[in-house]
Amino acid sequence: MFAFLSSGTELRRFRKGVLPKIALVVLLFIPLIYGALYLWAFWAPTDELKNLPVALVNEDAGASVGGEKLNAGDDLVAELTGRNDLDWQVTDAADATAGVTDGDYYFAVTIPSDFSASAVSVGTDDPKPATVEVDYNDSNSFLASTLGQQAMVQLRDTVAEQVGQQTADAMLVGLNDAGDGIRSAADGATTLADGIATANDGAGRLVVGLGDLASGANALDAGAAQLADGTGTLAGGLDQLAAGAGTLSGGATQVADGATELSAKVNDAAGGSAVLAQKAHGLADGAAGIAAKTGELTQGTALLSAKIASLEADLAGEQGATVDVPARLAEIQAIADGVDGAAQTALPTVQGYAGLSSQYAGAVDQLSAGLSAGAAPAAQLAAGAAQVRDGASTLSAKSGEAASGAHTIASGAASLSAGTGDLVDGTGRLADGGTQLASGATQLADGAGTLAEKLGEGAEAAPQLSDDDIETRSGVMAAPVQLDQSWQNQSKSFGEGFAPFFIALATFVGGLITWLILRALPTRALAASATGLRAVMTGFLPAMAIGLGQVVIMMLVLVYGIGLEPAYWLATSAFIYLVTLAFLALQQMFIIVLGTAAGRVVSLVLLMLQLSSSGGTYPVETTPQFFQMLHPYMPASYVVSGLRELITGGVDSRLWLSVLVMAGILVGSLAISAWSAGKQRMWSVSRLHPELAI
Repeated sequence: MFAFLSSGTELRRFRKGVLPKIALVVLLFIPLIYGALYLWAFWAPTDELKNLPVALVNEDAGASVGGEKLNAGDDLVAELTGRNDLDWQVTDAADATAGVTDGDYYFAVTIPSDFSASAVSVGTDDPKPATVEVDYNDSNSFLASTLGQQAMVQLRDTVAEQVGQQTADAMLVGLNDAGDGIRSAADGATTLADGIATANDGAGRLVVGLGDLASGANALDAGAAQLADGTGTLAGGLDQLAAGAGTLSGGATQVADGATELSAKVNDAAGGSAVLAQKAHGLADGAAGIAAKTGELTQGTALLSAKIASLEADLAGEQGATVDVPARLAEIQAIADGVDGAAQTALPTVQGYAGLSSQYAGAVDQLSAGLSAGAAPAAQLAAGAAQVRDGASTLSAKSGEAASGAHTIASGAASLSAGTGDLVDGTGRLADGGTQLASGATQLADGAGTLAEKLGEGAEAAPQLSDDDIETRSGVMAAPVQLDQSWQNQSKSFGEGFAPFFIALATFVGGLITWLILRALPTRALAASATGLRAVMTGFLPAMAIGLGQVVIMMLVLVYGIGLEPAYWLATSAFIYLVTLAFLALQQMFIIVLGTAAGRVVSLVLLMLQLSSSGGTYPVETTPQFFQMLHPYMPASYVVSGLRELITGGVDSRLWLSVLVMAGILVGSLAISAWSAGKQRMWSVSRLHPELAI
């Protein structure tokens, strides 16, 4: 069922030896090498154009717009180097030209000296588009030039946006509006002329009015002098008033303080008089009581005397009375007489004191009533004195302010008096100027008439553009930037640009096919004991003849069938034949040294590496770093470089380097093959039974 795994299958012979196993692994990776490697090399070349060296020369001399310096070239250089879309190398013209010729730069962009002047010329009488000069060389890389042309179109569009159709529209519309404005100005100038004529008449009346103004100014000057004197007097009086008001304020403060104190004392006295009146009435009542008691005492002493007399009589009639009772009664009588005498003496005094006490109580009542009645007026007096104090204080402050204002008025009146003097002088000069104004107005009226006439002539000469005219001209100005593209060496077609790459591929594949048919090292030559070189040439000479036929046929078809027109027809043919021989020798060497199978596999791998790293399609700078590193070591890189110069033109040192490299590959490969063939004259088991054979 699974026959490919049986012991009799072809895979059985790959079990022995190392080389067959390696070959089997290589077979597994061949599709990957031809598919993924090539796809990797050209996965996104346009994203890597930033590595493409391009010369940038700025010769712009700048321009002046509205008094301001314009350096559009510097702005463009800053924009290009900042965009990082190409590897811009800012340099001078000589280096750029040499670099494009030698292949150091794929192309060069030059900003000419009149770039700024041309960029702003759309508003002048001689508008012209700004030009960017581009110098290509297809012998460096046709596709690089093609990509460069696309980049330059984007560059042109970028610069054109700065002065695009909106600017052109605005300019044309503004020009058309200018014509309308001139025509309106002509009408306005006519109106101005009429108005100035009216102004001329008014100037005469102005002179008369200025005379009246001068008279009024004299009267105003006299009044201002009187005002200055009066305000000076007023200021002095207000100073005195302010001083008196200050004194009044101080006195009023003292009066207010005294009245307040008086009101308090009156209130205190009223309270004390009421108490005094109460005590006085008590005193009067006491005095009256004393007088009554004194009278009673007198009556008592009289009664006592009578009782004593009666007692004495009784005692005298009684028998057995003690001897000393009369003496004691006498004695009591003497006391009673003394008391009576004293009472009789004191009675008038006490009665008088009682009368005085009654009078004192009445006077105290009157005093208390008077003090009580005076308490309210005293309070009113205190309140009035406080109001007087406050008013005096306000009067003092306001009189001070009035005095200050009066001084200010006096100062202003003095300035006014001085100013009216100047006014008198000025009105005199103004009257003189009015006379001159009248004369000038007459001249202005004449000039306005001339202006109206000239503006009318200008309006007739101004263009009157229709909407269609504006649209047509704005379309022309919408492309203000042009590309001046030139080629040192230009490919005539897309096919011609890619011919070097496909010819290199064809010669290498031709060698592969040739060695599939021919033997790289004939065994008969080795058996005849020939030298290694002779044995190699025995196989190489037939290949040379076939290679010559391949080149002749290919060139005839390319030139006469497809239309390829090499700049150097014979040199191109000779170089292709040299390349064919070099590739035949190289592949023959691989086969002789490594064996038929391994040699052919190595040739296939080398072919793929050359396709992706030779720079024959996209510039090698746009490929991954791995292929850029391989580029100098791949034979096809020099084949493509040499064929570009021979087909497109512009031969330089790169062609001679390519010739030397291919000649070196040819000679070196034959030499290595001869050395290896010389060693193979002796047969071995490994040669009789190679590990890997095709």
